[in-house]
Parts: sequence; structure tokens; C-alpha cells
Amino acid sequence: MSPSSLYYDANDYKLLEILNDLIQRGVDRSHFKTILEPYLRPHGIKELAADPGLRIAYAIMHLLQSLKSDQARDRIKAINALRDETLAAARGSMRNNRARVLVQIGKGLIRAQGNEVRQLELAHDFRRAAAGKVGFLRRQLRKYHLLEMPEEWNQIAFDDRVHDANSKGRKSATHLIMDAWVKGIRDLTVVYYNFMEPAVARELFASARILDVTARIGIEFQAMFRDRYVKIVWGPNGVQDDGDIEEFFRQDQVRELMRLGQEVQALRTAYVKAVTQAFNKVHRESIRQEFGISLPPLDYADVRRAIGSGQPSIFHLGNYIHETAMPLFAERVEALRREYMNSDYDAKAAITMQVESLDALDADTIIARYLLPEENPDIPNPDMPSGDNVPELLRLSPAELTSRLRGASPSSSLTLILSDLDLADVIEILYDCQGRISHFEVFNTKSLTELQARQRRPFSQLQQAINEQNAVVLKRMIRNRIKCLQGDPEPSARDREARLEAILPHFSRLLDRYRRTPLKAAVGSGSTGRSSRAHGMGFAVAETLPFRAQRELRHRPPSACIPIAATAMASVEFIPPRRSVSAGCLTCLICTLPGFRALFCRTRHWWRLGSFRVDTSACGDVVTLGGISQEGNGLRLFDEHEKRERKRPAPAYLNTSLKNALKVLAGFVPAFLTFYLTKDWWVLAYLGGLIWFFITGFRNVIQSVLGGGGLRRSQYLAWNDYVSWDRIADSLLYTGFSVPLLDWLCKSVFLDRGLGITTTTDPLMLYTIMALTNGIYISGHNIFRGLPRKAALANFFRSILSIPVAIALNEGVGFILHLSGVGGVAAMLQLWAAVISKLASDFVAGIIEGLADRSYNISMRDWDYTEKIRQVFELFTQLEILFPTRNMLDVLRAPSEFIELSRSAGRDHVPAVMANALDLLYIWAYKPRSGEALRRAMEQMTADEQDVFVAAQQILREEKEVATLFVNGLVGRNFSKALSFYLLRYRSYLDELEAMAGSMDRKSGAEECP
Repeated sequence: MSPSSLYYDANDYKLLEILNDLIQRGVDRSHFKTILEPYLRPHGIKELAADPGLRIAYAIMHLLQSLKSDQARDRIKAINALRDETLAAARGSMRNNRARVLVQIGKGLIRAQGNEVRQLELAHDFRRAAAGKVGFLRRQLRKYHLLEMPEEWNQIAFDDRVHDANSKGRKSATHLIMDAWVKGIRDLTVVYYNFMEPAVARELFASARILDVTARIGIEFQAMFRDRYVKIVWGPNGVQDDGDIEEFFRQDQVRELMRLGQEVQALRTAYVKAVTQAFNKVHRESIRQEFGISLPPLDYADVRRAIGSGQPSIFHLGNYIHETAMPLFAERVEALRREYMNSDYDAKAAITMQVESLDALDADTIIARYLLPEENPDIPNPDMPSGDNVPELLRLSPAELTSRLRGASPSSSLTLILSDLDLADVIEILYDCQGRISHFEVFNTKSLTELQARQRRPFSQLQQAINEQNAVVLKRMIRNRIKCLQGDPEPSARDREARLEAILPHFSRLLDRYRRTPLKAAVGSGSTGRSSRAHGMGFAVAETLPFRAQRELRHRPPSACIPIAATAMASVEFIPPRRSVSAGCLTCLICTLPGFRALFCRTRHWWRLGSFRVDTSACGDVVTLGGISQEGNGLRLFDEHEKRERKRPAPAYLNTSLKNALKVLAGFVPAFLTFYLTKDWWVLAYLGGLIWFFITGFRNVIQSVLGGGGLRRSQYLAWNDYVSWDRIADSLLYTGFSVPLLDWLCKSVFLDRGLGITTTTDPLMLYTIMALTNGIYISGHNIFRGLPRKAALANFFRSILSIPVAIALNEGVGFILHLSGVGGVAAMLQLWAAVISKLASDFVAGIIEGLADRSYNISMRDWDYTEKIRQVFELFTQLEILFPTRNMLDVLRAPSEFIELSRSAGRDHVPAVMANALDLLYIWAYKPRSGEALRRAMEQMTADEQDVFVAAQQILREEKEVATLFVNGLVGRNFSKALSFYLLRYRSYLDELEAMAGSMDRKSGAEECP
């Protein structure tokens, strides 16, 4: 066996082969597009098209590689498929966290193109995360700097300012929402400059709905204030779906604002174009002289094409220059590496410094050194007033601008950006705007410094005074600012002093404006998805995170601290279980009693955010979800990648079959040695370990089969289709180490020799102590492996429940031995006591864990059927609307008539109806507990709904049409297996479905004519 075959799995190589064909070799992707269609579910027929890992990677590839506006529909399909695929692939506990890790690994898999070793590692990690252990999952969260989020998904995690590719960011709106969800963000505000297109809003809100992220839009405008611009972010409220968006952007006032905003944006676009020319004329030469690299001249048309539909900015330009320069940087480093080998000490030091400088010349550095207004003084700065020849919007004062914005959307939020403002400015603006300012942007961590933190505290105190209606504090603050201005030598200080003195007699009006609606705070990262100098996207209130995440936060360095504290309020809902009418009243009564609520009611925990405050004395409880990257360009004088290539892969990447075999061997050795060294009877000495392992392995197989349906399981699935060999290997590993603990240390040393307790003297005490010892051991290794504490506690109590079973087995075996005339029964029972205790424990475990597997399988099938049935009824509703004069139920019962009618209408719904039916057929045939879940789902339907559901499956009888759908690429090019499955299974499925519907009590639906 070659060393390379010891690592990774065949499925890892297969995934990479297909994925790289898609990315690199120009293989036609059209036959993969169907796997993104929303009417195909993860556990349905498309399982025959591609492996789940490939489907997830393909969806991520769509999001990462498409930025054009006309690709928004495909991106939304991809994010919908991605959500479903990751949640379907995530098994067991921590389902949401596992889905986040799967997406993060999938992103790395796409981006590691060209590095096969790294891709193999990621492919292996992906499969381990999808079906792996909680401990491994938590290690992956730490590896990718992701905080664990509560599975209830009730954390307070937000970001009040981020940017996508349509403003100055790098990511499409859908890509941005995906990354926010991966970080655990639940509330997100995406800010644009001066205007936005309705199509952008549609994509943003559609993606956010899919991932259950509350998204808001903000449009930043500038207003003239004392010969400079102040920034105000307008956040229209109540804009969520397509109808709201269309209605909002149709308003005359909004359309006029967008038109005027485009005029302002034209100034910024002109600046970007002028800076491009300046870079060609001036800064390219500077780079050549400093680094010895001749960059090609920039073509502004190429820059615009690279930006796509976004608003041109120096951030886009800097990123474009960086991407253009990186191949030249790499060539230069390679040349320096060759030169280094033959250089003297001083020359080597100079080469090392130059490589470090090239590594630091990332997009942020390019922007700071060559593109900012300070570096191009000959070009008018769009952020500074430049005479009267400016667009109309830039001539408005804050009061005029906010009045106009509120006129267009009365319920909108208006956030004042505090950068470059002092307390006197803010008091004046708040007073002039007459309460229309609803938020302060307390912090933008993109430019967070210790000085900024100290400067923000007075604004927080002002906000607190206004919200608490504290006239004494507010008056003192105004008077203090007047006093400070009196000693200010600036020429404008006199005018500002006079303005505050004019406000002072009427300062109570400021309190009146915020008497009913408090002045709120906003905290944003300003993330563009590209910066390596600032905190990434997202914040969370630490109190709302799981205990492990809070413990991890305590080990963060002080530099990761932000001085913001938040008030979070918790609430708990107690939801009574569904019961019959007679039992319902009793259940409701019990659920009103405080001591019994948690026992009989399902609980749901919620958090509500109160307010922010600046606390410069210590770290606040608001924490960042994104760190600061210091990776640079990844340019090194010595190629670390080659060093890693020469090393063997880590043990974690061993072939799964080999790893499982090693686990079994590691567990078997202590089990065998314990029996071999402590037992005289050859049966136990040589076969004791095998018997012990057989009990554990057989229990795992039986519980898996029972969990999947037992004797009533699907006839199309073999028993080993239900078994997880990885799970069995883990179980055998840990059960092997329990043999010396239970049989030798506990039974022989402690109980027999130490206390004189045997099966003869006190069998109850013997089996009780052995069960408790086993329970402590199982719970201990459960916690060590990172399993939920509930599972560890349940396994401890399972050992307690095994005590009476062990006593019964002991008595039963003794009785049989007596009847058989075997001598020395007491000694025989003492020899087998540990095995009897083990058998009892595994008997109880098989029942409990089998029920847990059954519950999990049913919950997954409920999820599958809930989504599929919803799709069936949504499609039927569309058909009813499209054909108002036809009885669509009768039409569906005649599939050939439905196909002809649908195609004649110009909107072919046949593929969607067929795909739904094929999905349901596949789930019924190949998914554990599908029949039980389907019956439960149909029992919840009315008679009319049952008729629709059954009628929608009749299209499977059209063999020629369904076969054509397969040939056209429903499940890719290799459709023979899927087609064969359909032809062999659909008749029995339809017969069983109709029989199931006929056997149910029919609930009344729509009223018929009398």
C-alpha cells in the first residue's frame, strides 16, 4: 500500500475531480444547473445527480463567481439550494452551527483551486463536518474564527453598516447575506451611497428571507453644514418584499431623490475616472521606482466592467489595481528569490525588506498611498464643498435634507454619522432637525481608535440625557460647550457660540422631540468584504451566546475589545404540548404553574436589545464577530507551500476505513488483554473480548435498523444502509476501554477483593455499583468528545435503568444453569457478571438510542414532507389562478390533459410538477421512516388537500414525458440509474399512496352545493 493511499477517501478524490472539471476545464455546467432549482429538495431525486458536497460547492461557486445584475435570479436560487443542502447534510445536534461550518469549508474548497492537497483536506473536513462529531465541529468553528451560536438561533447579532458590490463592497448582495449568516448575524443594514436600484433591493431582501436574516437598506446622503458635509443615512422602513419595493420606488418623491442622488454619484464616478488617469501618469512610475515593477496602464472601461453593476469607488479601483498587480508581484518575488541565493549579507537584507514591502502592498495600502484625495491634490475632492456648481442635494442643510427624506418615507430612520463632528455640532444639528434624527452611529469599527472611543463618550452622554429627559444634564452640557467655544481661537467659534446661546433658552424643545421616541444608537463595521486593516463584519451581545462561546471570548486579546455595552432583556415562552380536548385543559393548567412549566411545556427563549452605551473604562459586552486579518499578499521569500507539500498529511486526514479499523483495534487490545490475563476459563480468556465487542456492535446495528423502521422499513433499503460504521467504530473504541474498568478494577479489585461483594453475597449492590461506574465512564467520554450535556446525562441514567435488567438477567441465567444441571453456578455468574452488566446496559441503550434514531429520522422526514407538500400546494395555487375556468383537480387526475393544457398556456409547469412527484417518490422509497411520516402528513390534510396531493402524483404515469425530463438533464448526464429507479418504483408508490388516502378519515374541506 502506497503512503498516499493511507490518507483521504475515494469520495474526496471523486469530489475534487468533478469540481475541478467544473471550475478549470471548461466542462459544460448546464447539466448541473438543475440541482439549484428550488422545486428539487436535498433528500429528493437529485441525490442521484451529485454528492451533497458537490451540490453545496456548486451553489457556493455560483455565489462567489457571479456579480452581474442579470445573474441575481441564479444567485437567489443558489442561496436557497445552499441553505437546504447544508441543513439537510447536517445531522444530529448543532444543526445550524454545522451548516455554517459546511458553508465555510465549501468556500475554502472553491478558493483553494490549484492546491490539490489543500482541496483534499477541505473535502475530507467537509465530509467529517457533515456527519461528524460535535468536538470536531467545535474545532472547525475555532479554526475559522466563528463563534458558536445557540441552536435556537435567538442570539443578538447585528451589523448596522456594511457594503456590498453595489456600493463599495466586494460581494454581491446574496454573497453578503450568506457570509452574514455564516458569522451568525441576524440583523443587517446594507448601506448604499446617494441612490440605489430596485433590483438590488429585491435581491437583498429575497436572500435575507431565505436565510432568516432581517435585512434593512440604508442610503447615505451628504448635507451642507458650516462649509463641510455631514453624512446622514436614510433607512426606509416597511420595505421587505417585491410589492413593497415596487410601491416605494414608484413614489414621485423617492424617484426624484434617486435622480438627484445619481447626480451626486456622478461626481464620485468622475473622481474615480480622474484618479485612474492620475495613477497611470504619476503613481505607476512611483511603483516602478520603488519596487521595480512596471504595471500596465489602466483602461477605465476595463475597471467599469470589473465593477459590474456597482457604484464606482476608489475601493473598487484599488482592488482592481491589486488584482492586476498580483501576478507581477509574484514574478518579482520569484526573481528576488533566485537573486537571493547568490547575494551577500547586505544584499540579502535588502531583498528581504523588498519582499516584505511587496507583501504589505495590498489593496488597502494601494488606496491609502495612491488613490485618496490627499495623494491627488489636483483632483477636486468629492467629499469637500467646491463652490456653487454642485448638485442640488449637496446644497441642502441637514434640516432641509431630513425634512425631504421624511417626506418621502415618514416612518424611516435617519442616522447621523458622528465622524468629524463635535458635541456642539451634534446639538445644533439635532435641534435644527426637530427630532427627525432617530439614530447616532456611535461607532464604526472601520476607523475605531482609542481616541475615537474617548471622543464618542460625550455623544453617548448626550443621548442618555435626551432619552431620560434629564433637563439638568442637557442644559449643563450646552453651557459647557458654550464655555469651551468662548476660549476657542478658531474664527468659526464665535458663530457656533452664538448659535448655542440661541438654542439654550429653548433647549427643552429638544427634549420634547424625543419624549415619545428615544434617540437610538447604531454600531457598524463598515465592512466591504475586502479590508485587511479593520474588523470584519458583525457584532454580538456576549450574554446571548452559548456558554462555550462566552468562555472563548474571555481569552481574546485586549486589542479585540470594543468599549460598547448593551442592555439585553431575556424572555421565555412556555408552549403547552398538543393534546386531546379532554387532556388539553389539564395540560394548560399545569403549564401555568411555575414549578411544572419546564417539565411539561416546550420552551422558547428570546432576547431583546435595549440600548447601547459607550464605556471607555473597560471592555463592553458587545463583541466583534470578525477579526482583523494580517495576511498581506501571501508573498514569501521562502516558499512555505512547498515545505507543506513535502510533509505527510496530518493524522486527521487518514483514510476513514483505515481510521475506523485502527479505532476498533485500539479498543479491542485492552478488552482482549483484560480477559486473557484475568480469566482461567478458555472461553472468556480467548473469546471474552469478541463477545464484548459483539454485544456493542450488534446493539448499534439493531438500534440503527429499528430507528430506520425495523421490520416495517423500506423494502428498497438493506439493513446496512441504516448503519453508520464510523459511529460503530467510535462505540467499539470506547467500549474496549470499559472492560478493564468494569471487569477488573470495579468487579474484581474493588468489589470482590475490597468489599467482598459478589453475585452470591449481594448481586443487587454489585450490579448497582457496576452500572454507576459504567454510567460515569460513558458520561465522561461523552463530555470529553464534546457531546451535548443532555446526551451525557441521558447516558448516565440509561445505566441506572439497566440495573433491574442486569438483576433479571443474572437470575434468569442462574435459573437456566440450575435446570441444566451445571455445577458451580455462583462462580460462573461471578465470572460473567461484567458481561451480564454490559448486556443489560446495551439492551437499555438499544431501546433508548433506537427511539432517538427513530425520532431523528421522523423529524427529518417531517422536514422533507413539509417543504415538498408546501411546494405541491403552491404550484396547485398557481395553476388555479392561471386557469380560473378549469377544474384543475380533474385536470391533474388526467396527466396527458394537464400536460397539453400547461404547454398551450405558454407557461410550462410540467417539469416542476414532475420534479415534485419524483422527489416524493424518492423520499418514499429510500428515506428511513418515510412511510410513517407521509401518513402523519396526510392525516393533517383536509379531504380536498389529500385529493390535490394524490392527483399531483399521477403525472408519474406519463412514462414517456418523465423519461424525456431525465434525458434533458434533470439529474445530469448519468440518468440511467434514476430512470431505472423511476420505472421500477412508481406504480407501487402510487398504489400505496392511493390506498393510504383511502384508509384515512376524510376531513371536510370546501363546502359543496346543497
